[in-house]
Amino acid sequence: MTYAPAARFEIARVLIRMGGVLSRNMRVMAVLAFVLSGLPNLLVAIAGRGLLSPFGSSLIGPSGFGWVFNLLINALLQAALIHGTISDLNGKPASIGDCLNTAVRHVLPLIGIGVATTVASFIGQFLFVVPGVILALALCVSAPVRVVEGLGVFSAMGRSGDLTRNHRGAILLLFILYGIGFVVIQGLVGQITVFAPAVQQLVATPLLQTLGSLVGAAGAASIYFELRTAKEGIGAEALAAAFD
Repeated sequence: MTYAPAARFEIARVLIRMGGVLSRNMRVMAVLAFVLSGLPNLLVAIAGRGLLSPFGSSLIGPSGFGWVFNLLINALLQAALIHGTISDLNGKPASIGDCLNTAVRHVLPLIGIGVATTVASFIGQFLFVVPGVILALALCVSAPVRVVEGLGVFSAMGRSGDLTRNHRGAILLLFILYGIGFVVIQGLVGQITVFAPAVQQLVATPLLQTLGSLVGAAGAASIYFELRTAKEGIGAEALAAAFD
């Protein structure tokens, strides 16, 4: 199938595409999100309450190890869900085995991208808030670029900047919608668990983190697909060829 460039980045298409991917592959993606995000975050929460005695909260704490641990699980989940999203858009149901295989292959470069984009955004915000926001928008599809196109860390970041150029306003609106939705859900959960702080920390927070990671990774892949389609006329089958 040949795709003509759409010329416009359509927010509605991104949301519809992401919703379709999640609904068709909810079981597989929920398992991946739980194994690669929910369960590790639950263990972190348990360790933080000193329930892994005799290790106590020092096993996974605010030291450098905790930050590296988060980078690792986020990189694994991103790669797995990006693979699943692109596979689905190509008409092939997401497979847990294929997604995990992709996650393992790309974990180190994605950790590098995570560190580099975080540092770049922090420097931009330190200088002034607006440059930090612009950098975050410019680099937001670096992970899908790496997984699909196999570029190195800085090449993937540069490619992301090229793809997002002239479409960052629409992407910012998507981020705002995501943020509003997450805050609303977080507030509702907080009201429900207000009198049960242990439930909030050990159950609600890991579940919210899992949901946020799931929507975030699938959303990034959907944004990437929309950018490739709008700017280059590339269809899902061309993107999925990278997984063959």
